[in-house]
Amino acid sequence: MKKKRGKREQASFLFDRDAGTTPTIDLFGDDEPAPQPEPEYDSGEPDAPETIDAPEADEPSEPAPQQNKTEPAFRFDRYGRRIGKKNARYGKRKNVPKATTTVVEHDTEAKREYDEARRRAEIRAKKRAKEEAMQAALRKAERKKKRRRSASTFVLGALAVAGLLGLTWFITRVSKVEVVNVPAGYTEERIVELSGLDTKIGKRSALLMSMRDIEQRIRDNDPYLDATVRYSFPSTIKITVSKRAEAACVRWGPDKENFAIIDENGTVLNAEAENVGGLLIAEGMSISSAVNGARLGDSSDIQVAALIRILQKLKELDLLERTPRISRIDMTELMQIRMYLEGMPYTIEVGDTANLETWLSRLQKNWDTIMNEASAYVRKGYTTVTIYLYSKGGITVSPFEAGYVVPTPPPVTPGPTDPDATPTEPGDEPVETPSDEPSDEPSVTSMPHQDDPFTG
Repeated sequence: MKKKRGKREQASFLFDRDAGTTPTIDLFGDDEPAPQPEPEYDSGEPDAPETIDAPEADEPSEPAPQQNKTEPAFRFDRYGRRIGKKNARYGKRKNVPKATTTVVEHDTEAKREYDEARRRAEIRAKKRAKEEAMQAALRKAERKKKRRRSASTFVLGALAVAGLLGLTWFITRVSKVEVVNVPAGYTEERIVELSGLDTKIGKRSALLMSMRDIEQRIRDNDPYLDATVRYSFPSTIKITVSKRAEAACVRWGPDKENFAIIDENGTVLNAEAENVGGLLIAEGMSISSAVNGARLGDSSDIQVAALIRILQKLKELDLLERTPRISRIDMTELMQIRMYLEGMPYTIEVGDTANLETWLSRLQKNWDTIMNEASAYVRKGYTTVTIYLYSKGGITVSPFEAGYVVPTPPPVTPGPTDPDATPTEPGDEPVETPSDEPSDEPSVTSMPHQDDPFTG
């Protein structure tokens, strides 16, 4: 409802000096409003607006409020979004009704069938869920029953095993120890004491004992004994004892001052023997230590391996019991092994160990012949006899030592013949014996005698 103005009331408003200019709204412009020019005034005072007289009216009205010619508060872009404010809210145009959709369902036969099918499906689903819950409860009860049954079986089994173990221990506990083949100088009680079973009779089960440990304990306590232990059900342990035979005595130590008695397998029987007792003595061995019950040297010692081969072969061929007895073996050079006979100036040159079995077999087969020939040289006055086992003809017996060189006779000058002289026959020439005087001839040769053929 408009109010009427008085006759003398004036309306003041701002206007643009450029006539016909009105503010425009850019629907497709930028989001920010375009800057507007400041209004200009004709009066001398820039802030004083011009006034015009309003037409008179019959009825008095209130004066119209002054309006500043400014930009609208907001505007719309081409998408219908409000722009122009600093914190403008974007969206649909104000007061635009929201689109709604109304679905009208008609109660038809198809809908009734669909509702009935859905109701039946829900019933079936509830029934199936109930059956599954019942099956799950049954399975859970069955698992619980199985666990109880398994626990009962385990307990019964544990009790049965414990009872069986107790019965087995009672039956198999050691109650008797039998000793077979007791060596001379030993008793059954001593053998049982060395095995350590004297403290375990009636206290330990035989099934819990190691027979190998018992054997090793006997060997460690007495190196001269070798034992075989067997278990006889239910509670008897049988020990079969054998005594190791002394085969040789080996010099060892920094100055070769100690004697170690060994058997044919190289096992140390007495590492610090004081009496060798007429045993074969092995010299020239590089041994720094010896332990009772252990093998002489280490597994890589070729000297010990060669000595064991010689001892085993000598025992196999029964050469250690021959007369005169083999008293010493020189193992200094493995390529030149020598054996010496007790009480006789005989030296047996064995050579290397490549054909050891062949050389010692020759010696065993021709022992008596060799000894008779060697004694013949001794009766002739020779102080040494060397027996070579490796010559071409088999065995050579020489009255000269290895390395001896036969001196070359001086040339014979023809002279007057003696008619009374008796002609000499071949073989009657005098044999020169080696002397201790130095000679200008070479002192070493590979052939000790010119008539002895050798292979090396």
